Amino acid sequence: MKTLKISLVAASLLVAFMLIFSACTKSDINKIAGGKVSVFLTDGPGEFDSVFIDIQKVEVKIDNDSLYKNDDDRCKNDDDRDDDQKRKDDYGEWVNISFTPAIIDILSLRNGVETKLGEANIASGTVRKIRITLGTQNRVVKTGVSSTLELKNETNNFLYVKLYDKHRQRSADSTSVSVWVDFDVANSIIEKDGKFYLRPVLRPFNNKNFGEVEGKVLPLEAKAVVRITNGAGFNGVALPNREGKFKLRGLEPGTYTVTVQGLPPYVDKVISNILVTKGKETELGVITLTQ
Repeated sequence: MKTLKISLVAASLLVAFMLIFSACTKSDINKIAGGKVSVFLTDGPGEFDSVFIDIQKVEVKIDNDSLYKNDDDRCKNDDDRDDDQKRKDDYGEWVNISFTPAIIDILSLRNGVETKLGEANIASGTVRKIRITLGTQNRVVKTGVSSTLELKNETNNFLYVKLYDKHRQRSADSTSVSVWVDFDVANSIIEKDGKFYLRPVLRPFNNKNFGEVEGKVLPLEAKAVVRITNGAGFNGVALPNREGKFKLRGLEPGTYTVTVQGLPPYVDKVISNILVTKGKETELGVITLTQ
């Protein structure tokens, strides 16, 4: 197995990681006739040096039941806890994505960076769920010290993401569907008594139905952390790059508050009433922290 440090162009909403595949919009959910399913990974960062996630397998669940082709809530009743016990059930059949097992530092995928994990061709049906199978070599590096990440997950080493119409983005020629999945690092890792526990928080989104917030924080010496919240339970984190630029992706349309925190003696800055619109980038410009 190989360890990858991916420095592409990372994705931000993510304190997490992201996936992409094929699907449809609500208006044409009944027109799914197959196509390509592609999966990409991106990250929403946490305050660590590195977070290595051991990904062994990626699958999608395809629903071919014509009775439910227009039912966007179809997967709500599909219990994740027994899905690993069979390849096919009343809610669909699992199809493998062409993925080579790898240990990925997902913190290298932030501020808009993503990486393609693989793809699959499907004959027909609707992509209802994603399943990611983790291995045992998960670890976190904080202040230069590497520690094991102990998996604490209701469905063991299987991670599930349920997809709804708003998450799936069909290509212009209707031959593929894309879905990004945010692996929320900040909310997925718990530190207790010197040990680190992984309780994965995954959020699907796409660029058409969700928005982005981006900007630049100066001075670089402030070593800033950017936090965003909508006041309704969503909390995201971005770590600016070496130029101070940051990007938060996959945001539900609405009003947000961004808090920029620098190391002492820099004073935090709060920006309120930030309007996020689907399919748009909200530019905050240069944010300068003062002492």
